[in-house]
Amino acid sequence: MSTVLAAIDATAAASRVLGTAVAVGRHLHLDVHALHVGSAEQAPTAIAATAGVPLTIVPGHPVSMIIEASEPSDVMLVALALHGLPGRHEAGQTALSVAAQLAKPVLVVPPEEPVRDTVRRILLPLDGTRGVSAGVRSLIATCQAAGIEVIAVHIFDAHTVPRFHDGPQDAAVWREEFLAQHCAEPGVRLRTSPGPTAPALLRIADADDVDVIALGWRQNLAPARAQIVRQLLAHSHRPIALVPLPDPTQRSDAER
Repeated sequence: MSTVLAAIDATAAASRVLGTAVAVGRHLHLDVHALHVGSAEQAPTAIAATAGVPLTIVPGHPVSMIIEASEPSDVMLVALALHGLPGRHEAGQTALSVAAQLAKPVLVVPPEEPVRDTVRRILLPLDGTRGVSAGVRSLIATCQAAGIEVIAVHIFDAHTVPRFHDGPQDAAVWREEFLAQHCAEPGVRLRTSPGPTAPALLRIADADDVDVIALGWRQNLAPARAQIVRQLLAHSHRPIALVPLPDPTQRSDAER
């Protein structure tokens, strides 16, 4: 059976990561396995035992060992905590390093937030490029099959606001065309908002009380790239699923 791999450490964040992984696994019908990179003496065995989740303990460097454990084809998703954030002013390097090198979604869990023990709705930003739309299509199908509401969101900036977007009838036509091109699955709700992108996404996530923000990205950690990813990780009160996009010829807002 497919699994969620929860990478947990010896901090208080372990219970939040594992609790989130269990909630996601329950809704997506996935097994949950826990991984601790470090010594057996420091492993959070009691937390894993309480959750009824098998725990594997391995020595080594956390990033490389998490990636190695995540590579088997039965691992569908990796969950880990967002560490290294004094005051949460910048994104945790372990989480970003794993997400940048792994060809599957990584769920980054805020270590200080309460566990969301249910997954009712997911927020999915779409930047209007076919690369992003194609890259998240399987995620939409997986969520809908599990009964999870998908809320798509498109953020306008000064260059992308449609010129006719000044009346309800024209706006409705634009929305239908946007969904037909980028998110044709029935039942997906589309939200739109002016930018800046990261604050707008956080506002919508709060207003709709989504349980996860799923963000397609190009896995580029150059200093000028992935700014929206970094901002969301620094300020979100809910887990962020970083979904790798395979098409390198398109760029999403998260890379600009």
